[in-house]
Amino acid sequence: MTDKEIRKLGKVVSDGLSEYKLTDEELSKMAVYIADTLIERSISANDNWKADDEMDHLVGELARCMTLQNVYEEREEYEKCAVMKIRVTEINNKLGIDLKGEDNGNET
Repeated sequence: MTDKEIRKLGKVVSDGLSEYKLTDEELSKMAVYIADTLIERSISANDNWKADDEMDHLVGELARCMTLQNVYEEREEYEKCAVMKIRVTEINNKLGIDLKGEDNGNET
């Protein structure tokens, strides 16, 4: 809906309501109902966006942890490297990535 359409709708509603003598309590109930309905619709419309955003965040966190794991390994800071490896495994599990059959970058 464009701003112009919203203003027109607001005027129609306002003009229509002026015919009725609504109490403040009735107006308040109506406002709460409208707000709740808009929030519900907004949430249901944005569910896919939230899922995509969470997955993007996890992928970014995975890249960060893998980079740190490599840095710590090069510096021979093996305790920190082990912590990052655990974190990488946790994120892979959240993303549904199974690396059990792969080499995981370990040289033999």
